[in-house]
Amino acid sequence: MTDNKLSKDEKQAELTKYRDLVLATLDYYLDNKVMQIKTDDFDSTEHYKGLKKQTEEHYQKGRLTILKQWFRDLTEMQIETGDLKFNKYLQDKTKYDIDIFKSYFQHIDKVINKGKITTDNQFYDINIMVDQLCQTEPVDNKRIEILNRLLSEYEQPKTRKPTA
Repeated sequence: MTDNKLSKDEKQAELTKYRDLVLATLDYYLDNKVMQIKTDDFDSTEHYKGLKKQTEEHYQKGRLTILKQWFRDLTEMQIETGDLKFNKYLQDKTKYDIDIFKSYFQHIDKVINKGKITTDNQFYDINIMVDQLCQTEPVDNKRIEILNRLLSEYEQPKTRKPTA
């Protein structure tokens, strides 16, 4: 992981940044009525409040990798749906110059440049990108073709395994 290469000050700055970003994301969910679910055995408001407490614990214990993964997981839906208001909300609330879509596109470009999908998370992200590209005008057929080839190559070894 790259966390080991950061100086103590850099790691602290990253910890603070990701704590702030995760907390702002959870606040976005708490403020957004569409995101709230309440059933007999689940209350999203309580769930998000619990996650905020856990975020502070991870911050206090210096768990940068967990905070980064939480931020990625929590922002997946906004990236998938192209919720541009969310990105503006994060910038206004945290004062960080962040573009969740930029890092997503950079992540996709890295996989394309490498010419190979190596993780299930990358596979999932590439799938989302193909769906987005198919719905965007003008359609970028060349990029879709490249991404579909990567998806296919990643799936091939999995489909060759004998079934029990």
